[in-house]
Amino acid sequence: MNDLRARIAAIVERDRARLERRGERGSDPAAAADRNPLFATGSPRPGGRLPIARGPSVSVGSRPSLDSPFEVRERRVSIDELGLEIVGRAAIDPVICAHLGLKGQHLLLDLAAERGFIAALSDEIKPFRACGSYNGKTFDLPILRTRFVMTLRSEVTVDESHLDLLHPARRLWRDRFGSTTLRQLEESVLDDGRVTDIPGSLIPDAYFYYLRKRDPTIIAPVLEHNARDVISLVRITDRVARAVTAARAGRAPDHAPAAFALARIFERTGELEAAFACYESAYFDGRNDLRMKLALAFARHLERRAEVDRAIRMLETLLDLGLGSPPWRMQVESRLRRLSKKRWRQLATAN
Repeated sequence: MNDLRARIAAIVERDRARLERRGERGSDPAAAADRNPLFATGSPRPGGRLPIARGPSVSVGSRPSLDSPFEVRERRVSIDELGLEIVGRAAIDPVICAHLGLKGQHLLLDLAAERGFIAALSDEIKPFRACGSYNGKTFDLPILRTRFVMTLRSEVTVDESHLDLLHPARRLWRDRFGSTTLRQLEESVLDDGRVTDIPGSLIPDAYFYYLRKRDPTIIAPVLEHNARDVISLVRITDRVARAVTAARAGRAPDHAPAAFALARIFERTGELEAAFACYESAYFDGRNDLRMKLALAFARHLERRAEVDRAIRMLETLLDLGLGSPPWRMQVESRLRRLSKKRWRQLATAN
């Protein structure tokens, strides 16, 4: 591993030396041309120094020295510009607020400084035990954990309580929009799609190209892409919070699969009134295949509310329609027998 780091550092130093020599001789038009039109060749500072990248729409709290191997870039966004209704509209933990206000994008400018870079990042996140992401459980955190283990022989501390918005987003919107990528949700849920954006698949190439060229125009689209991701993450969180808050108040989502997803979540957390409202909405607005999925749970809620006759009629209707597999029909028939006995006992007691 040490040999691999030394080889990477040697490659970086070789490219840096080559660019500095080229800067001293003057620009080479042929060398400046590149097959990828996304990138452009930058000019070094006087004396051969390469510039620190400053992308558009990105501000830096404190300007690092030219020899700094990494830096933190900060972009301030007014919460009033994001159209939020839940997030940020109540009392905020001052520690969380300070964290969100002071931390920004971390950019490693020299691969040989990986250990110092990760150590500084570790110091920043050490006080925190929770994080939010979009698909971070399977992508971002495993990569970050690997870098911590390889450089510091330590673990990441922020994933003990991790809100990965991909999973609630799938439950709420996958059946409606198909894809639940962050970009798709920006277009479909936020109605704010990206007009110009660097594809995520090109970001690694752009970053390593930037390390060689140090042209601000190379890294600027990456910084803008990352900033947009963070902003959209906050806005999607707000939309999820809106759906949950509305359902708790009796206003289930008008999309049946989303209502069904929330019903199951509320049932797991013991919020039975909200669960019932969502089951009821999903049953009446859903297709028959969805009604089959929720029928037994909905019948259990109806029974709990002493609406046995209604539960029986619902299950009998589904059977009369010929729906379901043999195992599912056996479950429904068993539930119907139990509910029918309960109804007759109630009638006998009443008489």
